[in-house]
Amino acid sequence: MTAQDSDADALPRVSARIYRQNAFRVTDLPLSSTGRDIRRKADMLAVIEKTGGQIPTSDILPLRPAPSAGDVRAALDRLGDPRQRLVDEFFWFWPAESGAARDEGIAALAAGDPDGALRHWTAAAVSGTGAAPGDADTPGDADTSGEPAAPSEPVAAGDAASAVHNIAVLEHLRALEVEMGAEGEQPDWASVYSRWGHVLHDDRVWDSLVARIRRTADARLDVGLAPRIRAALPGALLSIGAEIVVAAIGDGDDDRAERQLTAMRAAQLGDGAREALGTALRAAGEPWADQVGELCEEAVRLATDTRAAGLDQAAHILDHSAGPLARLDRMLAPDDSTRVRTHDKIALDALRCLLLFDQARDTSDASAARDHLRMIEVITRAERAAASEAVRGRLAENREILDKASIRLTCWICHEKPADPGAAITRWMHGDVVRAVRELRWNKVEVTVPRCRSCQRGERGRGWLAALRCALYFVVAISLPTMLFTSAGGGYIFLAVLVAFFALIVDLNVVVGSAGRRQREHIDLFPPIVELREKGWRNGERPLGVGGA
Repeated sequence: MTAQDSDADALPRVSARIYRQNAFRVTDLPLSSTGRDIRRKADMLAVIEKTGGQIPTSDILPLRPAPSAGDVRAALDRLGDPRQRLVDEFFWFWPAESGAARDEGIAALAAGDPDGALRHWTAAAVSGTGAAPGDADTPGDADTSGEPAAPSEPVAAGDAASAVHNIAVLEHLRALEVEMGAEGEQPDWASVYSRWGHVLHDDRVWDSLVARIRRTADARLDVGLAPRIRAALPGALLSIGAEIVVAAIGDGDDDRAERQLTAMRAAQLGDGAREALGTALRAAGEPWADQVGELCEEAVRLATDTRAAGLDQAAHILDHSAGPLARLDRMLAPDDSTRVRTHDKIALDALRCLLLFDQARDTSDASAARDHLRMIEVITRAERAAASEAVRGRLAENREILDKASIRLTCWICHEKPADPGAAITRWMHGDVVRAVRELRWNKVEVTVPRCRSCQRGERGRGWLAALRCALYFVVAISLPTMLFTSAGGGYIFLAVLVAFFALIVDLNVVVGSAGRRQREHIDLFPPIVELREKGWRNGERPLGVGGA
């Protein structure tokens, strides 16, 4: 077993419920309990189960709701495992080691006064360091009472170590209780991580843990477990924080998630904290990455079985991966390997489905143009989803191929609807003119400009509307003078008709003519026509001055 494996295994099964599942809290047994005490508790539990009695709850921060008989039995089993017992002992309150009859802090907890316990331990921690009360560099830099904790007589190193440890455990426990629905003020996670930072950097705490391991006199434990727990603690704490982030994102509480992430990133938990943070967040986000992976694999499988469904499956990947992908993006850094891998998988599997569809589609079908435009839309979305430059480049190459092919499949007038062959516009062009002494030779080509039925109907509609306006001009020109000047003869009618004629000329030039010019100019921008013009070709079936055959 490597040292890294040992460190990872030193704090197994750590989660946000670590204090709710703590064996000492569930069973109400003290840290000094012997095997005999544990068996006695098990016997008492068996009697209570038979008689239907009430299971006693802990005096120290009792659980609500109270643990069941099954919960107590599972906790007793954990106490039978020396390694698991040591973990539960580490995440519970250590009594003073100076031989006092009782620990005032733990007594305050049993009396329902956690703030009083915190004040006692703060004073003990400050006294143990020899620093002034409220020194920001000491473990007791915050006092919840609003009054400075007066330093008592200097305390033993073991008692100061227990106080530093207990402050961290109490603040952590109370913060997690609120996160899981208990009433209380919004947790100050920066303070919680700061308390654990004091624990990590205080050698006296770890010397005290070594002493506890030695006192067990259990061959299954060795003192080397203490430094391994110390090395594993940042990752364990950050994994709990990551669990809270996941829960907050799942609940749509972005502010709560951001507060936790900010505190985690600022936590001073040692040199390996940054790497531990990335590992914790990746592990917490792995279910979302797995969800995306399963979605992609199923879509590719369906597209492989039925290639005609490839386009729908590609869109399905992009649509249904948006939720879990947004959650991953909320939690992981842009360059995180899990985030990049998940983004690229979505993009590549969507492309794979599109390629399968492209191999099977019938380009002569009436819906071919519509499918082609949809492929461009889907591959553009996939390109945006990709995270690495290499994958984005591959998507961009395929999109450019589709874009070039779409020129003849999309209406050049509106650039939106599929082209209809029956509505296309034709434009003759000639070029490669060769002049000889007695003959003139040239090449000609008919360029087809794609157009949709809707744009064709719109152009025809404009023509009919122009004709209607022309008719209206003359009807008004004849009828209005006739009604207003009944005895004046045809002079006024002639003038009105003349005015109507000029109005018609203006209408045809300004309204109809400008619309026609704009369309011709737009058609001149059609890429195949532009290419021919760049080669010297001109509009028309033949050069100017050359008559028809």
